Amino acid sequence: MHVSPVNLKILAYTLEVEGFDSSKVLRHCGLGSNEALPEDGEWLPVDLFDRMMAAAIDVTGDPAFGLVAGKSLALMRYGVITPLVLSAPSLRQMLDDIRRFAVLSVERSEVELDESRQASRLSIRPVVSRGLSGPFRGDLVATSALQMLRFAGASQQDIHQVELSHQPLPEHEHRYLSTFGPRTHFGRQTSAISFNPVLLDQPMPSHDPVAYTAARTRADAALAAMHAGSDMADQVRQWLLSAFPRLPTVAETATHLGMNERSFRRQLSMLGASHAELTQECQRLVAERMLMEGRLSLKQIADELGFSSVHSFHRAFRRWSGLTPSAWRELRVATPVRAGAVQAAAL
Repeated sequence: MHVSPVNLKILAYTLEVEGFDSSKVLRHCGLGSNEALPEDGEWLPVDLFDRMMAAAIDVTGDPAFGLVAGKSLALMRYGVITPLVLSAPSLRQMLDDIRRFAVLSVERSEVELDESRQASRLSIRPVVSRGLSGPFRGDLVATSALQMLRFAGASQQDIHQVELSHQPLPEHEHRYLSTFGPRTHFGRQTSAISFNPVLLDQPMPSHDPVAYTAARTRADAALAAMHAGSDMADQVRQWLLSAFPRLPTVAETATHLGMNERSFRRQLSMLGASHAELTQECQRLVAERMLMEGRLSLKQIADELGFSSVHSFHRAFRRWSGLTPSAWRELRVATPVRAGAVQAAAL
C-alpha cells in the first residue's frame, strides 16, 4: 500500500504547529525538509508513513499524540477535502465527499458510514492499524471523525458510543475519555463511533454554496486526472509489453503517449507508480507466463525480457518473488499435482 506525500507533509506541519521540531522526524526517515516534500508527488510506501508516525511519537514523547494530531489546525492546510468539509451542505454530503475523494491521498477511505434507524455508525479503518506507530493513525482518524460530528452540531448526547480497538496505557486513559466522552469502550474488535442519525441531514450552519461548488469542482478535476492516469498506466503497460525485449526509456514512453517527460512522470506519480515499477511489473508478468509454459530456457527468457544476462534476470526475479526462477517454476508446476492428489485421496 502507498500513500500520497501530503500525509507526511501534514504530519510534519502538525508537529510544527504543536511546538515540536519536525526536522528530527524527517531526518529519522531519510526525508528532507517539510518545504521540500511535495504535496502531490510520487506516492510513498505506507511503511515509510508508519515509521514517520512512530518517530513523531518518539520526538513528542506522547504515545497518545494521535489525539492531538486529529484535532490540530494543521489538518486544514493541505489537500482538496478540507474546503469540502468546511462548506458542505450536510453531514451526509460531507461523509459522501470524504468517501469519494479519499483516494486522492490514500488508497481507500478510512471512514465509512453505516446506517440504521436507531443509530448511525462511523467505522474507523486506518491505513496503518498495526505497526511501529501502534494506534497513532487510528486515534487521529477517530478524533477527526468526532470533530466532524461536532462541526455538524453534535452534542455529548448525540454521541451514543465510541469503540476503540486498542487499550490505552493507564496514564493516558483519561485523555481518551476526555476526547471521546464517558461512553467510550476499549479493546473492541473494531473502532467506530455511533451517533444520532438525525445529524446526517441537518443543514450545516457553515454551508456556503459558492465555496462548496468551487471546492467540489476542484476535487472532481483532481479525481478525473487520477482516473485518466489509470488509463494511461494501462497504455504504458501495453506499450512496454509490445516493445520487449527492448526496454523503452521514460522519454521514449512519454513521446509514444504524446506527452512531455515531466508531465508524464507527474501523472504516474499521482498513481503511486513510476516507469521503472511498471517496467518491472510487465517483466514479471511475462516471466511468470514463460516459466509456466516451460518452452524457453532461462537465458531465452532473460533475452526476451531485455535483461543483460541470466544472472541479472535471476537476481530480479528473486527480488520480485523471493524465489529463484527455477524454484518458482517447480513450485507452480508441482502445486496442481499435489492438489489433485489431495482431492483424489479425499474421495
